[in-house]
Amino acid sequence: MSGPDVWAESLADKICAYDPRQRDAKTVGQARAAVITAFGRALSGAPATIAKALLGTSGVAMAGGSSLVFGTERRTSAVDAALINATAAVAGSEAPRDAANSASIVALFGLCEERGKTGQDFLDALISAAEIVPCLAPTLSPAAGQPEFALFGGVAAAARVLGLSRPKIVAALVMAGMANIDSPPAGQVGATSFMIGLSLRSGLLAALLAEALDEASCAEMIKSEGRAIQNLAAVNGAPEEAAFDLLAVPSPPGADLWDQFERQAGAVLPRDQIAPLFERLETIDKVKDLATVSRLLQAGRTHAAPKKVVFAVRGTHEPEETNWVP
Repeated sequence: MSGPDVWAESLADKICAYDPRQRDAKTVGQARAAVITAFGRALSGAPATIAKALLGTSGVAMAGGSSLVFGTERRTSAVDAALINATAAVAGSEAPRDAANSASIVALFGLCEERGKTGQDFLDALISAAEIVPCLAPTLSPAAGQPEFALFGGVAAAARVLGLSRPKIVAALVMAGMANIDSPPAGQVGATSFMIGLSLRSGLLAALLAEALDEASCAEMIKSEGRAIQNLAAVNGAPEEAAFDLLAVPSPPGADLWDQFERQAGAVLPRDQIAPLFERLETIDKVKDLATVSRLLQAGRTHAAPKKVVFAVRGTHEPEETNWVP
């Protein structure tokens, strides 16, 4: 059995060597559908108790960053936006088995938004990670599940967005493995949502820390801490049921996708924003500034329901003075 540090180095080699090829229309269409599904789920889950509790927790998602917490006016750091948006995406998922892929997608969006990336950059990183993730199956332990695949797939996507060197990718994978948290059984909506959100936040934070470290420090970390992810090393590979499809879309694309998105986004967004947002996500690879997307994801006081009109009781309203002469 190879050590976990060798596992991390092997995966880092795959990430570094990956060469994005010309994607066919089917792959691009599938990625767009996955983005629409993920964003709809995150908006649907934004009012969930666990997401609201995170927003109200001191020290979490402090204002001042550039990444939007979906369905709110708050902008925060990419790591905290990943925590809350990913948590909301899981809470808003009707099928828990593929909820982790949506959580990964919205977590990646916050990083791309913070770094001023284009929609094409976002889609490229997403598709690249989707094609790299299957490499994890032979190397993760048989006990690995959706959160573990999402965690390391998220690190792979973040590494491409950040342009990390090989030593820094290895360090990010090692730190992510050390921070990995086992999720509770599916069905505990609040706990499961939070654990997956926390796991993806940890993966993104690991990638950002690796970016900030110099390569010599990364090499020293790999040497001293690599064994910390021993429990993730595989003996016989991951089981077939643990296969993780980052671009999985449970409902068929097309009109049904719009119906689903309209219903989910309607939980927090006004109706006049939903169709423009859907159209923007359908052509996400053409978007030059992701802020044009996040502005449509934003909801707040400016969208408050109009006040109810109350008429005065007949005979109690005095007519306004006027200088008009018939």
